[in-house]
Amino acid sequence: MVKIQTIKRTVKQITDPPELDKHILSSYSMLRWCMGILSFIFPLLLVVGGLVKLFWLSSPLEMQHSLSAYYHAGVNAETMCTAFAGVYRNLFVGILVALSLCLLIYTGFSKLENWLLNVSGISLACVAFFPMGWPEEQMLSKCGNEVFVGSKLLNLEIKLWGQDIRLHFIAAFIFFLMLISVSILTAMDSVDVIEDKKKQTFWRNIFNWARWVMPLSLLLVSVVCFLTKTDYTVLWVEWIGIWAFSIYWLLKSWEIMQTKVDEDMIKGRVQRKGAPSSPMGNLSKVRGLVRVEPSKNT
Repeated sequence: MVKIQTIKRTVKQITDPPELDKHILSSYSMLRWCMGILSFIFPLLLVVGGLVKLFWLSSPLEMQHSLSAYYHAGVNAETMCTAFAGVYRNLFVGILVALSLCLLIYTGFSKLENWLLNVSGISLACVAFFPMGWPEEQMLSKCGNEVFVGSKLLNLEIKLWGQDIRLHFIAAFIFFLMLISVSILTAMDSVDVIEDKKKQTFWRNIFNWARWVMPLSLLLVSVVCFLTKTDYTVLWVEWIGIWAFSIYWLLKSWEIMQTKVDEDMIKGRVQRKGAPSSPMGNLSKVRGLVRVEPSKNT
């Protein structure tokens, strides 16, 4: 009887509005941090993990020319040129699907941020489920110039400007484009409604440069790789791009945790701009937040 009363009391505490708000905010914050951390360790698990025989590898996996290549890459001569024989294929797909679901589940602060994250989540799922061709051009000489064709479903191509382009590369391009858009267009959404002027100035200065880290780093690494004529251009561009967004996302999570904008939003003190009937009609209506009530801390 005592246990039943204890359970009832616990359930009531959890389902009471204040307690429920805390659980929602905790889950929301954890999702943000997991997205940032998982994005940061993703290239490390594949590239460094392969070199040091991490997890189930019996021998080292040499560094590939792109992150996407880890879907197919094998550790020996027999599997090196064989499609779908990647020793890290499950790891590659598993992490991308997890990140894709996080992007889709996470609700952005503004309508624009939410829309961009949803598109990026769908694109990332396509990157995971529609692999690149195999082997890569750099390995054709080792594999007898045989190019993997695969099933029509997995090898889906779309004709653009007279060229057949794999869905994998189109999805990857859209994914990075959406992440760049998130960092440039929505970085100030939550900053604009911070009431503490010192904190607002601090975070505005941070994101005045952090919002440009991803596009500028992608441009810089592309130029460096072009000048050095390395075969690993795609790998470095993907790696730096993912890390740049991860750093931006972790900074954003820190800002939200410190300023408690998420708490103000769940309490109704901060609301999204725009009417539900016109989600993409006018950028000013879907971009940003507006404070409708002062915080109790002020």
